[in-house]
Amino acid sequence: MKKALAHTIRKARDYIGSLEYESKEEHDYSTDDFAYPWLNSIFTSIMAEGYPVSKKPGYVWGVLHAGFLASNLGFEAVSVIEFGVAGGNGLLALERVAEKVSEVFRIRVEVFGFDSGQGLPKPRDHRDLPNLYVESAFRMDVQKLRESLRNAQLRLGFIEETVPEFISSKPAPIAFISFDLDYYSSTMDALGVLESDAGYVLPRVHCYFDDIMGFSFADFNGERLAIREFNDSHESRKISPIFGLKYFLPRQHAYAQWTEQMYLAHVLDHDAYGQYDGLVRSHFGGNTDLDPPQ
Repeated sequence: MKKALAHTIRKARDYIGSLEYESKEEHDYSTDDFAYPWLNSIFTSIMAEGYPVSKKPGYVWGVLHAGFLASNLGFEAVSVIEFGVAGGNGLLALERVAEKVSEVFRIRVEVFGFDSGQGLPKPRDHRDLPNLYVESAFRMDVQKLRESLRNAQLRLGFIEETVPEFISSKPAPIAFISFDLDYYSSTMDALGVLESDAGYVLPRVHCYFDDIMGFSFADFNGERLAIREFNDSHESRKISPIFGLKYFLPRQHAYAQWTEQMYLAHVLDHDAYGQYDGLVRSHFGGNTDLDPPQ
């Protein structure tokens, strides 16, 4: 059984890669055993829009797959979040990506940016990596950013206060989160959104963690420590890397750093966790529709 499954996965990866040599006009995505080729074609199209979305491929991939999941599960609206806005280029990209994904899946995608607006607070201890970060770094020009935004909402203040307020406002279910808060302490506060009632999250939330690669990032500091402690303290909510993502992407993105920064938050106590999500279609049989079964 294991050998058969491994063979199937290898076959899927090879097939997905081969599609790069076939134009979108020539390929019939409805005959694929997996939704990845179709989603990759949309990913490539959105990336071709250029700045600002092209600077945030993890946002494009994450929101696209979050929208696909939400659509297959019958959600009409979702929320996407950036924790750590700073100058605002990431939030502008997230806003544009949300517009594109909303058009593709005909769902409403609401965008939220969380930041103190005053730069980083003082590091609390070694877990906040004071060797890398200093107080007041990454300050925001609030007025300039607000004037540049179309629909995204800024939630200014310390995360430990704004996250509970946000959940109290009863947002659309959270589908994608970017964690770019630099500190262990702030990331722990932000992970509070994943502790909310299952009605405020999708059963799997696509996540991007910005500060986990290189430098002095480790399992005992920063965002990696926050992820580990969250997992240790929750039985039914777990955060995991998306293993081997590079094998399921267009080749030009396969070895980019962002592929190792993509995670899934698994909401195991969600009523829809085991519901068909559309990624694998008709048990590898092919000749199926892109739509989920009725």
